[in-house]
Amino acid sequence: MSAERLGRIVEDAASEVFVFTADDFRFLLVNRGARENLGLSAEELAKLHPWDLKPDYNETQFRQFVQPLIDNELDKLQFETVHERKDGSVYNVDVSLQLITSGDKPMFYASIRDVTEQRKVLRDLEAATAQLDAILNNTTMAVFMMDEHQHCSFMNRAAEEMTGFTFEETRGRPLHDVIHHHHPDGTPFPIEDCPIDRAFPEDYQSQGEEVFIHKDGHFYNVGFTASPMKDALGKTIGTVIEARNIDDELEARKALNAFNEELRHRVDKAMAEREALEMQLVQAQKMEAIGQLTGGIAHDFNNLLQVIGGNLQLLHADPAIAGKNAERVGHAISGVERGAKLATQLLAFGRQQPLSPEPVNAGRIIRGMDDMFRRTLGELVEIETVVAAGLWNCLVDPRHLENVLLNLVINARDAMGGEGTLTVEAGNASLDDEYIQSNPDAQAGQYVVIAVTDDGCGIPESDLAKVFEPFFTTKETGKGTGLGLSMVFGFVKQSGGHIAIYSEVGEGTTVRIYLPRTRAEEPVGRRESETFVTKGNNEVVLVVEDDKEVRATVLEMLSTLGYQAVEAENADAALAIVNCGIAIDLLFTDVVMPGELKSTELARMAQKRLPNLAVLFTSGYTQNAIVHAGRLDDGVELISKPYTAERLSQKIRSVLAKAGASPAGEPAPEKSADERQEEAGTQRAKRILVVEDEVFIRMSLTELLEGFGHEIVEAGSLKGARQHFAESEFDMVITDLSLPDGNAGEFIRELTGASGDLAIVIATGGVLPDDIAAHGLPVLRKPFSDDEVREIVGRVA
Repeated sequence: MSAERLGRIVEDAASEVFVFTADDFRFLLVNRGARENLGLSAEELAKLHPWDLKPDYNETQFRQFVQPLIDNELDKLQFETVHERKDGSVYNVDVSLQLITSGDKPMFYASIRDVTEQRKVLRDLEAATAQLDAILNNTTMAVFMMDEHQHCSFMNRAAEEMTGFTFEETRGRPLHDVIHHHHPDGTPFPIEDCPIDRAFPEDYQSQGEEVFIHKDGHFYNVGFTASPMKDALGKTIGTVIEARNIDDELEARKALNAFNEELRHRVDKAMAEREALEMQLVQAQKMEAIGQLTGGIAHDFNNLLQVIGGNLQLLHADPAIAGKNAERVGHAISGVERGAKLATQLLAFGRQQPLSPEPVNAGRIIRGMDDMFRRTLGELVEIETVVAAGLWNCLVDPRHLENVLLNLVINARDAMGGEGTLTVEAGNASLDDEYIQSNPDAQAGQYVVIAVTDDGCGIPESDLAKVFEPFFTTKETGKGTGLGLSMVFGFVKQSGGHIAIYSEVGEGTTVRIYLPRTRAEEPVGRRESETFVTKGNNEVVLVVEDDKEVRATVLEMLSTLGYQAVEAENADAALAIVNCGIAIDLLFTDVVMPGELKSTELARMAQKRLPNLAVLFTSGYTQNAIVHAGRLDDGVELISKPYTAERLSQKIRSVLAKAGASPAGEPAPEKSADERQEEAGTQRAKRILVVEDEVFIRMSLTELLEGFGHEIVEAGSLKGARQHFAESEFDMVITDLSLPDGNAGEFIRELTGASGDLAIVIATGGVLPDDIAAHGLPVLRKPFSDDEVREIVGRVA
């Protein structure tokens, strides 16, 4: 066989082959299998030694290990170790190492097998065996095994404890002869009659109950399963028996039979009660489904109303709209307000209206509304209010509670036909477990109960289950929307309370609302709403709204209110605007928007970038990220859609005042055309380097400066800016502070020391660091106007 062919055989061998010298231990040959497994090339291996591949050995240890081969004390070393690959991973190897002589130069020949998978299989087998031993010796089930002669070949610990025999006492004996040879009456029990022993010859699994004999002679009942054991070829080689003592179980069966008889009687009784509860549950689920539907409709309806109402208000403020047209616009605005009220009622029923609960004394609310009740009811209705002494405070939204009481009073008036007696009562109540059993939608606890009772026509029993459904009414067509009691129902449930209605035809109706008690004190004083417009002071508002029409309306509304508005159609676009450095006073964002970034996350990230940023959320649907359990999260400001210009102006001023915000940028004084022309004539053309990473800002600033007649060079990073500055001379540098490859502070310090004639302008919407502010450089505040750019370029020059 030629040397070349022998080399190919070694190169292609399945085993890994290593040949290294006996003097310097350098690798002379490593075949392809070894190289590929190690991830090393032949050139890389030529620089290594055996101990470089074996993390378990250092050089000294390896030399000592192979010394018996060098000293001819051994012909071969057979051992196991690990090899380390180039990527740091290791694998198990079985090594056969010999010292051979090629000419007069001895060398080591190593034949290596990767045994990683073999070791893994062995470890898995050992683990499985240990697990099986643990299971068999720790289970409470007695396990026996019999061989093909029906002799006992295994008993676990539970089997020894159950029978009283040790495995050594039963090994090799027919198990039937040891523990199953007689009936309890003393008659012999032949093995051929034993269903356990028939499992092997008849090759089927048998289950049942039998009586075993304990070593001490007493009988006990067992439940058993006997299954044939088969080898890999499917041949039956024995039987495995699982058994357990069922004496206690048989006693329990007797007791269970007696219990079942009693239970059957009770079940019949409970079924009747359950049917009644199921009807209540179905009704509750129906109300929940209707609530979800109405909430969704109200959300979309509010968006439409916002577009319509906002544009109508803008038209109403336009001096060109007068006469009949102004009157028509006013009627349309009134229609929008009625639509908004309808949407609010739908949200109330769906338990999706934003509530601001606070400790409230219901008695004070009732007494404060006495005059309103009397004006609403008319002279023919006698009203009586009864407030219990020591009335607890309840935790509710006081404004919505007033609306609820007014709705109940109006319903009572209509039920009485405008004539009768109405009673409004407030007292303390505790709902116990007995009440909860018959009213599963209620929660046990302490409540303030308000009852409104009339002596009107009453409601038929067939209609009582439907009175809280939206648009259901017992009134004549055209005399009711069917949303009054629905709104009351939604408010009470959203407030964590309970509502109940009692009525008899011809006698009257009582509606009781249970509001959760609070031990907190009622706050002193309540603010009254105002309806005048509060103008802005040129603050910058970032409007985030995915509905194009709503966004356009809001932008125009903000402009008329005296604000600078920047728009974004989703949270991701808004965050990009925040990160570009524009100074923003207020983030005005819709809550529900498409995209991966949520509005709450946008607000958090924006306030991290701009600590003094005020945030105002808006939504027509509050089943979302800022309302939980029907209540606004702490510190969250929300204005619900649709809103008027007056409400928006007041809310923005309130939010800005809480944030302590000041205008992001005051507009430069307006100059006359002659002044701007004169100013432009005195400015010579300059070579200006504009450093800004936001493409749109850089493009607009460059276009503006070129329009003023200047030569502009653009840079989007510090690296580009330094390169341009090194290659050319400039009269002025306008630079942002935050750039992709670092902060421009060091670059600005380099510029201030470069030339006394260089003008430097910092364009930023953020706060200047103290070390940069110390230079007294002019600042162009973002967002900036054309006049501000013209003025600062002329002034600095």
